[in-house]
Amino acid sequence: MKKIIVISLLLFAANANAGDAFGAALKPSPSVTLFGQKITWPIPSLCLGKKAGVLPEAGVSPGGLNLKVPYFALDIPFPSLTVSTGRENAKIEVKLGSVDKHEQKD
Repeated sequence: MKKIIVISLLLFAANANAGDAFGAALKPSPSVTLFGQKITWPIPSLCLGKKAGVLPEAGVSPGGLNLKVPYFALDIPFPSLTVSTGRENAKIEVKLGSVDKHEQKD
């Protein structure tokens, strides 16, 4: 048991010092970063009751799938992949059906 705790602490310490190459996060949406490439998969949401609305609606976008019927709403987000292009602060976000290029300007 002590070996597992020591190994876990070593992995956490190595991950904390790795900078942007490796990591994981829960907020703002769950994501994992490996070798500088980040995959994000937001958590689906379900709403029941009056707050869900009373008019039917459905839609599909690069961000996800949503469905609303009276008193029931479901939102299923699609995963996205953020790829670093090698240039400083240049990234490409790949989603289902779309590709967004982000460049940070000085």
